[in-house]
Amino acid sequence: MKKIIISRQVTIPDLLRIRRYERAPELGPKILFFSGGSALTDISRLLKKYTHNSIHLVTPFDSGGSSAILRHAFDMPAVGDLRSRLMALADDTISGHPEIYQLFTYRLPKDAKRKELLAQLEAMISGKDARIKIIKNPMRNLICTHLQMFYEAMPDKFDLKGASIGNL
Repeated sequence: MKKIIISRQVTIPDLLRIRRYERAPELGPKILFFSGGSALTDISRLLKKYTHNSIHLVTPFDSGGSSAILRHAFDMPAVGDLRSRLMALADDTISGHPEIYQLFTYRLPKDAKRKELLAQLEAMISGKDARIKIIKNPMRNLICTHLQMFYEAMPDKFDLKGASIGNL
């Protein structure tokens, strides 16, 4: 048996492959990421243009923002980093329902009074808030139902300041 050595020259970046992946991201490379926090959020937003074959293992140890408040109130793993990554990877084009993307990345005001925050959440639940109104059914009803479930389970002293609607 004869040994054969095969070698080839490559150009990096390979613009032809990049263009191919951009036209058909479902055929893009398979990539695995281990991360936590917002480490890969910006990269993920760009990556979705070139591949739909990425796997993201995100740690559930977010201790900041509305995740910490949810964790303590409901004795659950942190969801903020996971929601953030899902939103970074979500299709935010017209066909991907950008109005849902906008709602799930929206945060309640940090400087509002509790009464105002509750009124805004109640307007979302009833479908009267502008961010909810533009979402078509059945997704609007589904989102309103989930927000209602959160509202009913929410502890009396739950701090809604800066809460991410996507986390609720």
